Amino acid sequence: MDRKDYFKLIFGNEYYTIKDLRYNKKLGFLFSKDELEQFFDEKEKLIEENNRHIKNLPLKTFNSKYLFFVRGKYLLENYKEYLSTFIEDLELNQQTLFERNIEDILMSRAFSEVEGTLNVENVPTTRKQIKQIYQKRILTSKNDIIVKNMLDAMSFIVKEKPAFNKDNLLKLYNILSENCLEEDCRLKEGCYYRDEGVIIGGFEGAPEAIIEECMDSLFAFVNNPENIQEYDALLPHICHYYILYIHPYFDYNGRTARMVSFWLNYIFDINDAPLFMSEAINDNKKEYYDAIINTRNTHNDLTYFLGYILETAIKYSLVYKNLENVKELLSKTGDTLTSTEWGYLKKIIVHNSTGYFTYKDFLNYIHSTMTKQGGLKKLNTFVEYNILIKDVNKKKENIYKVNPEILIYEF
Repeated sequence: MDRKDYFKLIFGNEYYTIKDLRYNKKLGFLFSKDELEQFFDEKEKLIEENNRHIKNLPLKTFNSKYLFFVRGKYLLENYKEYLSTFIEDLELNQQTLFERNIEDILMSRAFSEVEGTLNVENVPTTRKQIKQIYQKRILTSKNDIIVKNMLDAMSFIVKEKPAFNKDNLLKLYNILSENCLEEDCRLKEGCYYRDEGVIIGGFEGAPEAIIEECMDSLFAFVNNPENIQEYDALLPHICHYYILYIHPYFDYNGRTARMVSFWLNYIFDINDAPLFMSEAINDNKKEYYDAIINTRNTHNDLTYFLGYILETAIKYSLVYKNLENVKELLSKTGDTLTSTEWGYLKKIIVHNSTGYFTYKDFLNYIHSTMTKQGGLKKLNTFVEYNILIKDVNKKKENIYKVNPEILIYEF
């Protein structure tokens, strides 16, 4: 393959994974193992040639030469679409989407962030339990302690607005992990990071001897004002991936990484940041993990992870705009939904905005074990409000579909 052909793949409208290139013939041909290595080599050559379309980040790596992303058509078009959605909405409403939905995205962020982050790591909880813990600090299980720690971590960020540095990151980690770590997962007295190696999902974390050097490179990167200006809404998610990559602790790295992205959005007032990423991750964990794995398996090419963030941000922006349309329609009849019902409707729109589904599908969307009767009751409530359309399939089962008239924003 000629170099110009590699360039078309690197800078084109799509950004292909190893699976695309090696196994599924998405391109109409398959790379050999040698061709795949050549593909990686071409990216590294472009970095070394200071190609302006590849951004080499000043973050220390331990298993690849660089940590970078490609500013080709794929990433730029997604970034452009997300910003366009954000700006057009702002100009139309004179207020950002996030400000208008402050109760659901910011005020109840303590709930959605906790639910999303905990569910990513398979810690079962409910919105009602979270509310009880938040209001009364009722702790009856280890899961309750985890929730309480998450709420305390968010309070630490919001109330103190701490600078992003070594000491404050340790404070955040200690808050998140308080009374939750097994003995062999705890940091040694006086240590900021783990003192032994770790393997996570087949990937090694940074050797313990260089963790501090790696993390210092992250603090320097984040606290450079030029980087905040240049990377804007991407900066928190570059850091999100980097903490997962370095894996500075024995446990709670994912939870810490996701909380750090919230922290940086908050202290740097990144107005166009997609603040709903934790709930988005929770809604489709596979896409999240695939983005991490694709980045790690391609010599730390962050294009995959950042592309996932932008595609998800576009989708969820439109989901929230559709929910606003439903609220407006209901207001004309004096009707409204409970906060729980809004959460259910959001899940339905996210998972199945156009097709029919059964009550079993609905329970999968909302991660619930409620009874058939309970599920049907919730769905029929939406039918009464003309939000869902009801029909019967060949098995004589009730099936449901989102009323297309309420989805004015397609995604």
